Amino acid sequence: MAHLVTAGTDGTPESTAAVRWAAREATARDAPLQLVHVQVADSALDQLVAPDESDAPRRHTEQVLHEATAELAGDFPDLPVTTKSATGEPARLLTDLSETSDLLVIGSRGFSTLGGYLVGSVALPAVAHAQCPVVLVRARAGSPQADEAPAADAAHGAARPVVAGVDLSRPCDELLDFAFEAAGRRTAPLEIRHGWEPPAYYGARTLPRATMALDELLAERAAAVTARVRPWREKHPDVQVDVRAFLEQPAALLVKAAENGCLLVVGRRQRTSRFGPHVGSVVHAVMHHSRTPVAVVPHT
Repeated sequence: MAHLVTAGTDGTPESTAAVRWAAREATARDAPLQLVHVQVADSALDQLVAPDESDAPRRHTEQVLHEATAELAGDFPDLPVTTKSATGEPARLLTDLSETSDLLVIGSRGFSTLGGYLVGSVALPAVAHAQCPVVLVRARAGSPQADEAPAADAAHGAARPVVAGVDLSRPCDELLDFAFEAAGRRTAPLEIRHGWEPPAYYGARTLPRATMALDELLAERAAAVTARVRPWREKHPDVQVDVRAFLEQPAALLVKAAENGCLLVVGRRQRTSRFGPHVGSVVHAVMHHSRTPVAVVPHT
């Protein structure tokens, strides 16, 4: 696979945030950046009823890509940037491009009334089917070009952590590779979090016995996560790592843990079928509710 970071852009504040995040990431990786604009193709009915024979779509595409590259040229003058335009279904074309990219970066829409992402028709299927990690970035309120949480806390000068969620029932090699490398590039601490909800029958026990049983099981899970992470700690001795397990719903735990982080990393099962945008309940929840950029890493 070529060392390449790909970012989708359509001129919205969210895609501008994604492009700038991608530019910083490409710079940190010493990789080129590819900007992609996909013009949604008219349906056969639209073409029949009101065919568009103008070159307005082409001019719009050129404008979007020109504005994006012009802005990056000022802030990232040494970053190699290429552009690509296409017409079709954005999610499918971005998924195809993920096969030749190390990372795919997509802008996410604003918050809903419930405080979550309005994950749209592009982000969700792209995350579900991409062959490389996908990062979702949203524009931050108050600035049309503000992007992800800064890598350092401006008030205290401390690096914001990378937060990674580990599910003991799933493979996590690819997730841990991504999380440790992301923390290393940012000189940031890495917080490994595992959330666990006990089966309902624990509530049927008498309180002292139930509490003791849960404490023991939680300690066992914390030890298992620590053991799972140990090879990566040895491989990345310069990364400061904090591993903890909590008696809490995993998605809620991760969203809360990432509030002061610079990146939240979660994993999803790699799908071979292109049908259905299934990403799993935890990934779906953090995509909707995390204020922090979310990296979704496919695993086998």
